Amino acid sequence: IRSNNYNYNFYNNNSINNNKLIAITFDDGPNNNTSRVLDILDKYNAKATFFILGTNIKGNEDIIKRMYKEGHQIGNHMYSHKLITRLKDKEILNEIEKTDTLIYDITHKKTEILRPSYGSINKRLKKLIDKPIINWNIDTLDWKYHNSRKISNKIINKSHDGDIILMHDIYTATLNSLDITIPKLLESGYQLVTIKELFYYKNKKLIKGNVYHKS
Repeated sequence: IRSNNYNYNFYNNNSINNNKLIAITFDDGPNNNTSRVLDILDKYNAKATFFILGTNIKGNEDIIKRMYKEGHQIGNHMYSHKLITRLKDKEILNEIEKTDTLIYDITHKKTEILRPSYGSINKRLKKLIDKPIINWNIDTLDWKYHNSRKISNKIINKSHDGDIILMHDIYTATLNSLDITIPKLLESGYQLVTIKELFYYKNKKLIKGNVYHKS
């Protein structure tokens, strides 16, 4: 039973006691920054979703184990970050399966959601991909600006309940922005949750092949 005031989180045993929910998502990791990102998330009891790039898995297995253990959601971000709208069906499925297998070998859990490289999608891919496709409605453009204050301001000034925020844990400016952004979001009454939690507590079903930009 879900209460408006206090919900028990089925995914990471965390309490969802807020109706203002936001999902921060990180693409392209993990790398050396990711452990420090996890430290900051832990400090504020915030949860996030990491869309992992297959080519970055080797050597970072312990980081992925930590993500999973600490209740963050792990999504598939393809294997090689190629523009998948230009790939053949067999290549796309291989990119997804290869990454899924590597993640499963570490967590013993198959990924439930996917973010295509560059967020690129078309009708062919919607039919082909056997997972809900998660894009975003707030792009921090951290890959472009590499400015922690600018990244934080964009999130703080534009965020609303149900938003999905795009960030990249591979950038130091993104890491540094979190100690500014997260406290401000918490002060504004938001709770930071995973994609799975966001859609569950907003009573919205995630359907394979559908593209989602917010809950």
